Amino acid sequence: MMAALGAEQGPVRKVWFAVSPGDAEAAGLKAAFEGVFQQAGWETATQTITGMVLKPGLSILIAEEQPPGYVTTAQQALEATSFEWKTGTGYRPYFEERKRTDPNWPGIVLAPDQDYVVVIGPRAPSS
Repeated sequence: MMAALGAEQGPVRKVWFAVSPGDAEAAGLKAAFEGVFQQAGWETATQTITGMVLKPGLSILIAEEQPPGYVTTAQQALEATSFEWKTGTGYRPYFEERKRTDPNWPGIVLAPDQDYVVVIGPRAPSS
């Protein structure tokens, strides 16, 4: 992770995390990922998600279909870990359409300057 993150030379090097309050395991995993990003010189931010239950597992929700380079760098760094990631692009228009259809839909809100979010949900049940 460090090599990929450290190689990013663009003007933006930021990662956003989303976790549910009270999930100590997810918070611990987020803290570990966050520490690596910070050590590589990236800015970090965390959203605490209330009012909805996060799906189990790890996801990267990318605002646009064609993300900026730093988002791709973060995605590659996370996917280089031993963890399994689900990745979705085009999340911002998807979110907006869902909210138009159902104003009560509890999706994860992205700030106007937020290009993606790393969602750390509860551990998936083992099969």
